[in-house]
Parts: sequence; structure tokens; C-alpha cells
Amino acid sequence: MKEDLGPDLTGDWIGNYTGHFEEYIRIVQEGSFATGTKITGDDHVPAGQITWRADVATGDGEGQIAEHDFRNARFIPGRLFIRNRDHLRFEWFGVGAVEFRRDD
Repeated sequence: MKEDLGPDLTGDWIGNYTGHFEEYIRIVQEGSFATGTKITGDDHVPAGQITWRADVATGDGEGQIAEHDFRNARFIPGRLFIRNRDHLRFEWFGVGAVEFRRDD
């Protein structure tokens, strides 16, 4: 029996990162695993770096955090919430969450 993974998340998305305004990420989904990589970055996690990665079937994931100038970069536990094919949310446990919408 084939597992239902819901909508394919592959594409460009816009998220409002607290204190950094809107940032663009590109999600690549392969099977049940999705990775969000920043297209535009900020003072903490720059463009070209993974912002989060998660199993879309379970929501289990991890998000990258760092100090200013990408110092002490590390992944912490997180969770992906898929609202529908055009809206999702990723929560960095103990740090915060970002709502994303598909970039048309």
C-alpha cells in the first residue's frame, strides 16, 4: 500500500521570519523527506543554507539556528505542519515558528 504524503511541497515559498521580514526558501521533496533551503538569507542563516528539513509523513524534523554571522550553526528538533498545498508552518522547538506560503 502506498503511503499518502499529501501535497508535493517542491517549489519556492515565502516565510515571515521574526525580525527579518519576508524571506524566500526553496523546498525540495524526495519521497517523504523535504528540505527547505534559503534563497534569501539573513544575519543568522544565510542564503544557500538549509533552514529546516522534515519527514512530511510524520512532521518530525529539525531546523537550523545560528548566532549572528552564521556562528555556532546547529540543528535543533522541530516539526512541520502542512495546512494545505499552499500553506505550511515549521516550528523550531523552544525558539519559534514561521508560516510559509507558496510563491506563485
